[in-house]
Amino acid sequence: MFFSVDCILVRGSSLSRLVEERLGLSGASSVHETQATDAARWAGIPENALHTQLAGLPLIPGIAETAQWCWSSGLVPVISSLTWAPIGAHLAERFGFHSYSGRCLDARNGRFTGQAGFPCTPAGQVEFVERRADDLDVAPHDCAAVGACPTDAPLFGSVGLSIAFNAQPEVSALATTSVEGDDLRAVIPALQPLTASRV
Repeated sequence: MFFSVDCILVRGSSLSRLVEERLGLSGASSVHETQATDAARWAGIPENALHTQLAGLPLIPGIAETAQWCWSSGLVPVISSLTWAPIGAHLAERFGFHSYSGRCLDARNGRFTGQAGFPCTPAGQVEFVERRADDLDVAPHDCAAVGACPTDAPLFGSVGLSIAFNAQPEVSALATTSVEGDDLRAVIPALQPLTASRV
């Protein structure tokens, strides 16, 4: 069960962009970009400042409850995102996701260095889904994904059930189904077909 968190956890906004704005980082959001220089804006930012900003964001309700529902229903909740890996790591630990993906952002002595790994691309996101599904001994077509970003199209195409959550019409058109709601638990009914063989 893959969640593309950047576009679904803050309604009407990009989670990464909001974090970067609150940290005072200027320039275009690094999410979905390929430039190697975008990480330079993070140089000197304390790691704990990132965690503080994430903890204070107005995230939609029901994140931990949805992750717990997945676990109790025989599904493994995983963050599959193009955002920075430290954001995915924070969310995974905080809300109970199995694991996460994202673009590496180097840190030393408690501060980000401004150096990053290779950009995380939509194709790379699909590769992550395929690897993680294989690790869990599940075929990708037996998996589901929840997303809302335009770049989630390859992710939607790599799984058997795709759910566009509070997405623009052009994104919803690419998904198996679409869901609107102010709580992440709104996607649970759409996931019921995936759990039918497990309960």
